[in-house]
Amino acid sequence: MGPRVKIDPRRLLDLLSVAKHRSFSAAAAAMNVSQPGLSRSIALLEREVGAKVLERGRQGAQLNAMGRALIFHAEALEALLERASEDIRLRTLGLEGSVKIGVTPITAAGIVPRALEILVKAAPKVHVSLTEGLDSEIADMLRRGHLDLVVSRIGSGSNDPELEEEELFYSDWGLIMRVDHPLSTRSFVRLSDLKDVRWVLPAGGSAFRQQIERLFAASALGWPTRSINTNSILAIKAIVMSTDCVSLMARGLVEVEVAAGRLRVIPLKGVGSQRPVGMTWRRNDKLSPIATRLVEILRRVSKDELIVPKQGPEVRRGKGRRRRRSGFP
Repeated sequence: MGPRVKIDPRRLLDLLSVAKHRSFSAAAAAMNVSQPGLSRSIALLEREVGAKVLERGRQGAQLNAMGRALIFHAEALEALLERASEDIRLRTLGLEGSVKIGVTPITAAGIVPRALEILVKAAPKVHVSLTEGLDSEIADMLRRGHLDLVVSRIGSGSNDPELEEEELFYSDWGLIMRVDHPLSTRSFVRLSDLKDVRWVLPAGGSAFRQQIERLFAASALGWPTRSINTNSILAIKAIVMSTDCVSLMARGLVEVEVAAGRLRVIPLKGVGSQRPVGMTWRRNDKLSPIATRLVEILRRVSKDELIVPKQGPEVRRGKGRRRRRSGFP
């Protein structure tokens, strides 16, 4: 191994500014520094890493491969500094700190609200920021340091070296419908029974959609052509309650509507369990005390889910697995 490269973090932020503005002059103006001073900073950065990081041409300054590799860390550094500034601001207002969570529509309507209820009762001075998005979107925000924790379906096999996952629980598939639907008297159904129904299904880009696509691909049905597509759990439930459409969902996501007599859930046979719901965080970063507290609450709440139990949650590290260790990530 060669000598360890030492990089001045200020030069990473300078590189990020040039990359954002695509020219030295615009970046210098935005940072309120001189253009020659910014050029010297980038030159020193290139000396530190031993390679060029920008290509200068008619279209301005463009990142090369080395520059793109550094930008990931520059964005994470910028996000970390922004979080530090935000935490200081919150503490001056008398708050304890903040936690930023990424969720998908499924977890936004399920386990996360229950965990947050416990958290804010135990720590009322905590500031919570919740971002809902597609799996790929919130995973990217997590990598770049804009989120502390993501709660979503996990186990897609990506083996991202930057991220670590922990399984919380598994759910069985259920077919949801309005209570007076023609199928509502059945004790269970199979996909082969559903050739003529109209579906409400998740739109593209989510892990839930990908899993349902595999489910239909493995059946004789193929992907339903008679379907309404949305990534809104609330919209899916509302459409099912007011039409003859059906959908696939975990029972825990519709327990309120089932208890109120608005929806019926019928077990779906022969399709196996859904992918696990779990937590994801950056592998090499230490979680804040508030995020650590939320992780433990999520573990406790997950035990109360309507789940198909497995032999305890597991942590995924790279391509291997091991059982969840005691304590916090």
